[in-house]
Amino acid sequence: MGNNMNNVANRHNVKLDLILRTSVFSSPTLTTSAQISSVRMVVVLIPGQSISHLTPMMEFADVCLRRGLAVTVVVPDPTLTAPAFRSAIYRYASRLPSLAVHSLPPPPAHPHSLGAVHPFIRMQAAFRSQAPGLRDFLRSLPAVHALVADMFAVDALDVAAEVGVPGHLFYCTGANNLAVFLQLPSFCSRSGGDLKDLGDAPVSFPGVRTMPASHLVDGVLDSGTELYAAVLDVLGRMSAARGILVNSFEALEGSVMAAIREGRCLPEHANPSVYCVGPLIAEGEKEEERHPCLPWLDAQPERSVVFICFGSRCTLSLEQITEMAKGLEKSGHRFLWVLRAPPAFAAAAGEPDAALSLLPEGFLARTADKGLVVTASWVPQVDVLRHASTGAFLTHCGWNSTLEAVATGMPMVCWPLEAEQWMNKVYIVEEMKVGIEVRGYKPGELATADNVDATVRSIMDMESEGRRTVMERALAVKESAAAAWKEGGSSFAAFTEFVKQME
Repeated sequence: MGNNMNNVANRHNVKLDLILRTSVFSSPTLTTSAQISSVRMVVVLIPGQSISHLTPMMEFADVCLRRGLAVTVVVPDPTLTAPAFRSAIYRYASRLPSLAVHSLPPPPAHPHSLGAVHPFIRMQAAFRSQAPGLRDFLRSLPAVHALVADMFAVDALDVAAEVGVPGHLFYCTGANNLAVFLQLPSFCSRSGGDLKDLGDAPVSFPGVRTMPASHLVDGVLDSGTELYAAVLDVLGRMSAARGILVNSFEALEGSVMAAIREGRCLPEHANPSVYCVGPLIAEGEKEEERHPCLPWLDAQPERSVVFICFGSRCTLSLEQITEMAKGLEKSGHRFLWVLRAPPAFAAAAGEPDAALSLLPEGFLARTADKGLVVTASWVPQVDVLRHASTGAFLTHCGWNSTLEAVATGMPMVCWPLEAEQWMNKVYIVEEMKVGIEVRGYKPGELATADNVDATVRSIMDMESEGRRTVMERALAVKESAAAAWKEGGSSFAAFTEFVKQME
């Protein structure tokens, strides 16, 4: 299987390099807007290797191509990437014929294994190893007007500066998180101790809602780790970018964008230009046959189903799956649950449907008239959120999922699990006001069946004043999201500004 995958990857790589040589400077159809320059400019993109980072950047590539720019995506040697990453790249290359993709040569073998270190540290090592190949590639091109790298690929900014190319970052999460991340290095240096010792004590950052210290990203909570140093090093170098492109839009995060632009988040440094160019959402591939969950939704009453999905990577513990099931059953509400087993169990079981064995005995039979449990690795999330039968979205608060809910006007139930998701929960509930949080749920704790039951009832009860308030706000934000990329909209204008500064 591994050799077959490598053979396929190599064939695709030949195809993609051919695309690079033959079409990177060809002339696609230009937009008719006079706001976009007719001069063909070249943008090189450096995506992150996780799907959650890759997908919005590839959607940004699509925007660039439709606005008349020439786009090359630079990726690692295919043998160094996961199958899901390669599959996504090939899918976008097929969908976007004028997209050029260049794979870097494999770096020299590292003398020390990085298998045991934190994934963030491994990621930084991978970005550093790509620097020589990226430098050579940029120098080989006749002209590059901008390099746009993943938010954590700050080493690419150094390469861009060395070869005289304006270096930008693509920030695939929200502007509120950007404001916090820009301030964390100085905040941590002033704290004088471990942030984990603050527990749930409130912490404040200019322009951003106050939040419990425990909601900050794990990497900065313990100052005595290699991860702490690596995270703060990356965050501290973000401000060196010529500009930062954020997957958000002004109507959603206007107040924090104002704080960033006014210099309140970086009072001691020059402020990079920040452009809100979202929402950038993957619509998904058009399938000949509908996913089985969609006909099931067709048969349910309008706004009656709570959709439960924790993204492509996050999973619940075995104990939490049991509590979730009990709470859903107790609530009596309809549900569509995308169930993924914890990695250790999934690896041992081998079959996706084995996850069903983790549910309480008799659960599926007792809820057969109310719920559907899906164990497939992929569901058409945007289609589910748009469906008339879906009434709420129980989500891990990943930013891609958050934007999909925002763009479809779907109220959220916030169940964060890791990374910046706890911070997102604060913004969704308190700033954007398009969701509620799971009652009594804190980092590292179990959400009980009673809390699940009470939370589902509160968001699905059609008579609830809280539901009406959230629903009204969600629908208003949906309209703003749709307007952002229309001619004259905030994201359209921000992208135009980004293009103009390249001239």
